[in-house]
Amino acid sequence: MPRLRLVSARRIALLSPLVLSLLACGGKPEAGSEDSSPQADAQGRIVLTEVQLKNLGITQVAATAATVVPITGLPAHITAPLAASTEVTVPYAGVVTQVLVDEGSQVQRGQPMLRVQSRELVTLQAELARARAEAGVAQQQARRDAVLFKEGLIAQARTQESRARAAIARASVAQASLQLTQLRPSTRGAPGEFELLAPQAGRVLHRAVKPGQALDALASAFTLVTGESLDVEFNIPLALRDAVQPGLAVELPAGARAKVMAVGGDADAGAQGLRVRAQVQAASALLPGQQLEASLHLPAPTAAVTVPASALLQQGERHVLYVRQGQAWHGVVVHLLGGDARSAVVVGEGVHAGVNVAASGGNLLKTLAPVE
Repeated sequence: MPRLRLVSARRIALLSPLVLSLLACGGKPEAGSEDSSPQADAQGRIVLTEVQLKNLGITQVAATAATVVPITGLPAHITAPLAASTEVTVPYAGVVTQVLVDEGSQVQRGQPMLRVQSRELVTLQAELARARAEAGVAQQQARRDAVLFKEGLIAQARTQESRARAAIARASVAQASLQLTQLRPSTRGAPGEFELLAPQAGRVLHRAVKPGQALDALASAFTLVTGESLDVEFNIPLALRDAVQPGLAVELPAGARAKVMAVGGDADAGAQGLRVRAQVQAASALLPGQQLEASLHLPAPTAAVTVPASALLQQGERHVLYVRQGQAWHGVVVHLLGGDARSAVVVGEGVHAGVNVAASGGNLLKTLAPVE
């Protein structure tokens, strides 16, 4: 603990008349008190009676053992959940003719979401019809060749060749059919119009299309999510990388709480911080794209205590806390770990859970018993 400077009687005599008046006369001296002026002991601690504390407006509170260290003011933004979201894309270029679902809608797997008219679909349907026709012809030829081979009229090589052609034709049909699994040709629209089907059940989180819009192949049309969770992304200082692990709590505005899910393995080039992704449940009040401030709760060291933020005083680049021992007060240099607008988490020699600290009036104590 830094050495405290002894406050002599001469120094006390030089204090302002107002302070001395409060110390000595704020009410009458207690019965039996020979001297109502503050006294400094050999360690530089200032001794104040309860009456003097009251007159000077010095209040005290007991420090409590800290369980978490809040790291506040972290700029964050809400995003679609990484593990529970799906981008629904348009397989072929075309023009949107009708939007069938909107943001917030619940959809079932296979439900039509969008109608698109596409020349590519016309081409695909023609290719599928040709592939089916060729597959039928190849299959018939393979059956005929099998009969002819059994009767000894053709060589085995010709039979094998016809079987291979039939297998290739079936594969072409399967491939053309697979391209239609996420869409369904519209029976009510113009040629080449198809319905884009939901690949899974979920809620439409984002709609990126509107009627009349021209879309390229594989353009994103909707974002689907399952469940009600959202992701919270923010950066932390690189110095905290060893302290941040999945599972830590993150506090958000309006009392919402999230949990750290992943910590980045490389530094963000722009912010020179480490990316963190948390997940918040039942986030009906939060929206993707929303900007906010998050507070990360780190585990507190064993010796850390929580004190009111008003108890912490700035002295140059150091933080000072005034601690009571009996009727004596002295300043202790502490290391600030974190905190918020109401409280601070600190560690310091002689500062432990249960010790009384000056919650207000610390600046006056700093005048009476300054820290060297």
